[in-house]
Amino acid sequence: MNILKAVALPDILSLSNAIFGFLALMAGSRGQVSLSITLLIFSMAVDGLDGCLARRMGSGPLGKNLDSFADLISFGVAPPVLALSAFDLPPSFWAAGGLYLLCGTLRLARFNLTVNNSRFFEGLPIPAAGIMVAASVPLMRPELTMLLLLLLSVLMLASIPYPKVSSYKAVLLLGAAVLAAAYMLFLGSLSGYAAVLAAASLAYILSPVVIKYPKIER
Repeated sequence: MNILKAVALPDILSLSNAIFGFLALMAGSRGQVSLSITLLIFSMAVDGLDGCLARRMGSGPLGKNLDSFADLISFGVAPPVLALSAFDLPPSFWAAGGLYLLCGTLRLARFNLTVNNSRFFEGLPIPAAGIMVAASVPLMRPELTMLLLLLLSVLMLASIPYPKVSSYKAVLLLGAAVLAAAYMLFLGSLSGYAAVLAAASLAYILSPVVIKYPKIER
């Protein structure tokens, strides 16, 4: 197989996701918190566009696996590295980051093996988990970030159904949250920037509590 000929347009966006994730990882490891979070938002944006294009154009032979590999870099590795680097925590705290990575990897593996559901994900999607972890870092409460690493690990492995953000209304709401966060960053308020992202992520994470979903088909 000529791997380059197998790359479709949605796959290019998946590769862009991986690149943004790698850059976010490098920025986070050097303590550049705002840059790392911004790059993770870019990763989330191209990941969403990747899914939209794949639904409209169809997915190539690399599609699903390539998307998961990119998500693992951007939302499985970069956020815990950002958190552990920003707080300069001792090695005893690394276990929380390792657990998060393991659960995120299992979450993506399950996604690749299950029958696609057009409306719901099984378990918390790893992009939502990654953004939530990253957004908590500027709040400068390491105990909160460590707790989130543990809690989000459980939610990724759970069988709770989470809605896919595919309707125009949901996309507009997400876009408004991103613009509000960008405005906060423009004003120089890193904590406000993080708070907007954290609020949007938290609303999604808690959505199964307030909305009744049908049982996911396996």
